[in-house]
Amino acid sequence: MPILRSLLLACTVFLASCTTTYERPPFNSPLTTLELMEWVLDPAADGVWGAVGWISNSEGDKEFFPKTQEEWDVVRNSAATLMEAANLLMLENRAVDKKNWMQAARRLSKNAEIALAAAKAKDVKLIFDIGAEIYNACSSCHYQYANFDKKAQAWPNAAVFAKRSTTVQSAMLEGLKAKGAASPPQLDHKDFQLVSLLLSR
Repeated sequence: MPILRSLLLACTVFLASCTTTYERPPFNSPLTTLELMEWVLDPAADGVWGAVGWISNSEGDKEFFPKTQEEWDVVRNSAATLMEAANLLMLENRAVDKKNWMQAARRLSKNAEIALAAAKAKDVKLIFDIGAEIYNACSSCHYQYANFDKKAQAWPNAAVFAKRSTTVQSAMLEGLKAKGAASPPQLDHKDFQLVSLLLSR
């Protein structure tokens, strides 16, 4: 029995020495949430939104979509960046709350994941459809949280759109003005087609 106790004690000491406490290194996240959105999320979303659409003018209607592997790779990379960057919104120093904010970030990430799958499959229709869902995910979150940063203003303030780098948002604003909208729109196919048209000009 003393030998058995000694053996068990030796095993316990050995296992304890092999088990070390792993401390997760701190994230390097110096960007503000607004900078993350404007410099990372926005350009990535533009890569999806601008991939599919059509131009309608005096010469008729002309559809555009990725035709080469390189062009599809751009859409794929944009969707992948958007999917992963949405996770960065859930970091402790960025998350505004543990409920609606997290749900909105997950919704954006899941929609971007669908866009990624669509890009891999070269599915033009799905890229078009999920683009509207990505916009809806963004706009519904902005409607609740656009004032999370002192530099930001409540959606759909024109000053916010004017500072944005995307022509998509400008097109959205013009459409809202025309409709007299006072709340974030849920885009249908017709609305998103208009945005694609304006984006292509």
